[in-house]
Amino acid sequence: MGTALHNLLESQGPDGATRVVRDLLETGKIQPTDFSLREIWEQCTFHEFGKVVPATEAIASSSFPKITGELINSRIISAYDAVPTIGDQLVTTVQSNVERETVAGFTDVETPDEIPELHEYKDGTMTEKYVTGQSIKYGKMLSVSEEMITFDKTGQVLARAQRIGMKLAQWKERLIVQGVQDINTTVYRPSNVPTAFYSTTNGNLQATNLFGEAGMEAILKLVHYQKDDSLGLDSNDYIGVAIMNPTVLIPQDLDVEASQLANSTLVPESNDNAVNTFKGKFKVLSSPYITQQSPTTWYYGDFKEDFWWTEVWPLQTFTQPANHDDAFKADVKARFKTRMFGGIMSVDVKHSYKSTA
Repeated sequence: MGTALHNLLESQGPDGATRVVRDLLETGKIQPTDFSLREIWEQCTFHEFGKVVPATEAIASSSFPKITGELINSRIISAYDAVPTIGDQLVTTVQSNVERETVAGFTDVETPDEIPELHEYKDGTMTEKYVTGQSIKYGKMLSVSEEMITFDKTGQVLARAQRIGMKLAQWKERLIVQGVQDINTTVYRPSNVPTAFYSTTNGNLQATNLFGEAGMEAILKLVHYQKDDSLGLDSNDYIGVAIMNPTVLIPQDLDVEASQLANSTLVPESNDNAVNTFKGKFKVLSSPYITQQSPTTWYYGDFKEDFWWTEVWPLQTFTQPANHDDAFKADVKARFKTRMFGGIMSVDVKHSYKSTA
């Protein structure tokens, strides 16, 4: 790979070589493990200075961090994408450009008005009702030192990059799944006041409701009693709530029972071969972050309707330019930053339901 990189630098220059390496990595024609840090350093310094410069010399290569950055970033992103998660199935991702998002009473806007003949249509108006959500920045830095180049610790650097990508994906997953469970009572903030998401007041909490056919019937009855507040909770003139994409969230302890109820032709808990009316009517998802809370608590709903992931920045990777201060102060030859900026918030409480044993 060293000769090929040398020829690439000679023919394309640092920026062109970086683009070629990026394209080859994205198409899978080469892998980060095909390179070594020492080899990249030697080829970059030879191209720039006409000789191979030892990493211990006080000299900076502008192309080394660029090309190394493509390898590091490729490993971080691939590791991030490879983590199995359920979070994206539970939230609606909404782009945001503010740290604290405020969502006005949008359900009122969507309620249709009765329009008599020759009367004008009414504009939707935002009410004083609103909820807020907080986005937070998360990230990590990875530095490549002289020692890592001199002793060619490529494997260790790529392993660290992989862990950074994995941990960021796992951290986002934790934020979302714990948020959907309202673990810390921070996800639902009507009028900017942290309030319990699941409660009898909100009509989405069913106590003493074990999972099973009877438990599902109890939750569906709760859904039928739920009222869209666009016309007022106390009014008999109301709009019902539709669960368009029903999902059941369960701890691992209930996985077999939930999968049977979702897929079996006959009722698993019945002794008389009764037909399973719940077959194909909901999707089953499980997570360690649910199992760790309770072996019997479960959730039902169309969670994307109630929960948003407000994304200020998606997963991003950056390469620090050469000649930075740390090159002299800490023998750092390249540095790479990975970050994301977002948070989970609730915009409604009528499509997600919690059952406790």
